[in-house]
Amino acid sequence: MARSVRGVIDEVYTFTSTDQGVHATHRLVAFIDAILAIAATVLVLDLRVDGDLAHHHLATQIREQLPTLLATLLGFVWIAGTWVLSHRQVRQLRGVDHYMSLFILASTLTVTLIPFATKLLAAGVGHADFWVGVEAVSVVILLSTLLSVWSARYAHARGLLLVATSPRTRGQRRPIALIIWYVIVALSVLAVLLAPFAPWIALGIIILTRISALLPLRSDRAGQPGTLS
Repeated sequence: MARSVRGVIDEVYTFTSTDQGVHATHRLVAFIDAILAIAATVLVLDLRVDGDLAHHHLATQIREQLPTLLATLLGFVWIAGTWVLSHRQVRQLRGVDHYMSLFILASTLTVTLIPFATKLLAAGVGHADFWVGVEAVSVVILLSTLLSVWSARYAHARGLLLVATSPRTRGQRRPIALIIWYVIVALSVLAVLLAPFAPWIALGIIILTRISALLPLRSDRAGQPGTLS
């Protein structure tokens, strides 16, 4: 009985990663871009303009919505950095298997949470529970960073990279890019821990990590895997 059940499972499912086929990334990239575009659009839905022009009402509206405007700006920088990182990751892949696709799709879940997290952040400005919004943003960023790390490690172990990397020998220094990656993870954890006690410091750390995502890395140089020239 046990053998027959195992045989049915093996016939229907392919749980072993090495038995899974490797597929092109085109549809996956299109899906990621669509989610990012939708999230960027949702960011601005809370911005409102009342047509009453009396008594400098428009200027008052801008001042009242300043936290929302700044949170929207942070959200867009966040989404732009996510696009840069996802584009950089995918272009270094020769393809994806089922599990790699799930890793990347899980990362898109964090993208869908960006408008909600930034809305919490804006709503908390000037209130005692401001830290809740900062914590929400920090947790989403940490989750996104960890998923990115795990997916990169899986791609390396599964041989999904365009150019296979050699194992690091004893005494050999870690690549600078990998060290920066570890620093971003550490800063994300620090932001999560600091948010309840020092939310403005945690927010500063968050902004630093989001800006760093926009910076060009060595893998962006001409001649690197995935580039056209």
